[in-house]
Amino acid sequence: MNTGGSASRHVAITGATGGIGAALARQFAQSGYLVSAIGRSRPALDDLAASHERISAFHLADIADGTACADTFVKIRAANGPVEILITAAAIYPKAFFLDQDAGHIAEVLRTNIEGVANSVREVLPAMLERNFGRVVIFGSLADMNPMPGSLAYSVSKGALHSLSKGIAGEIDRDRFPNVLVNEFSPGPTRTRMSDGGHAPEDIFPMLLPLVECGSDGPHGRFFQEGKEIRIGESWKAALKRVVLRR
Repeated sequence: MNTGGSASRHVAITGATGGIGAALARQFAQSGYLVSAIGRSRPALDDLAASHERISAFHLADIADGTACADTFVKIRAANGPVEILITAAAIYPKAFFLDQDAGHIAEVLRTNIEGVANSVREVLPAMLERNFGRVVIFGSLADMNPMPGSLAYSVSKGALHSLSKGIAGEIDRDRFPNVLVNEFSPGPTRTRMSDGGHAPEDIFPMLLPLVECGSDGPHGRFFQEGKEIRIGESWKAALKRVVLRR
């Protein structure tokens, strides 16, 4: 069985200039992976690349710019070869109450948090399908289930991300491409610029790694939070039926 456990594999990480993305870049590199770190801050990327010889920095000012995103991935492929694992950690979380937002506020958040993800996956998926190997881990959230005051735009974007993730996964022919797996992952509360409490960024790597190192029989089109699968929208009756039939 072909698995994702080879430490020589190439992982690309968006949103790698700080927080979870930077921590993941360092931890993947320390585990032997070749890392393409993508982000908006050149100084932060340079510092990250200097921290380990297996990390390469790729500056991308606007991940929602389809042309700029495509150009960046051309450079990534030229430097490090095809991307075998994609981690989409890039997101923005500008806090503002609905009536304090201008007309472009929600659109701006959706551009980065939805279009940015779509642009990134679009650039790596064809080669994954061609080789019948790939892992895509899309960073999501359950913020849409109970939006907190001041976080409406972010919550809307994360709700839309569920459909995007499942839709991309659903278009992959499992008979032809059983070893290309796309899943959504939420780290849960984490201490970053977006939140003051929760996990340390370094705690996320072991939660996420099983989605990367699983074999072709691993999960696909599913949602995981802190390493545990959550079935969004499933009724208690459906859950009970699933558990009973499994037994």
